[in-house]
Amino acid sequence: MKERRQTIQKGLVWDALNEHMNHPSAEQIYESIIQKHPTISRATVYRNLNSLVEDGIIRRVQVPGGPDRYDRILEQHFHIQCVVCKSIHDLEMTKDLSIGLEDLDLKGYQLESYQVVFNGVCPECQKENLS
Repeated sequence: MKERRQTIQKGLVWDALNEHMNHPSAEQIYESIIQKHPTISRATVYRNLNSLVEDGIIRRVQVPGGPDRYDRILEQHFHIQCVVCKSIHDLEMTKDLSIGLEDLDLKGYQLESYQVVFNGVCPECQKENLS
C-alpha cells in the first residue's frame, strides 16, 4: 500500500470531522472548514475524505436517498437516521443483534462489509411535531 503523507488539509478535514458528532456529510465538513480557512476548495475536502476512508482511518456511511456521511468509529455498529431532519446517530445495542451471515443467500457475492441504518423520528423532531 502506498504510504500517504499527512497534510495540513487532511488535518483540517480530520479536525472538522471530530467537531461533528452526528456523522457529517462532506458538504457539512467543507462548510465547517471554510469558516476558518476560506481558501480551501471543496475538491480538496472530498479528496482528503476519500483518502482517509481508503487509509482505513474513517468509514463512509452510505445513506439511501442522501449524501454519504463519515464516521470515526471503525468497528461494526448500527446507525439510526431521522426521516425528518436526516440526522444520524450511532445505536448502542443492549443485546447482541448479530446478523447470521451463514443464513443469507448472497447470490454469489463475496461479502466485504455491511451497514445497517434504521429509520425513525428523532426526539427533537417529535417535540416539534407536538407543538
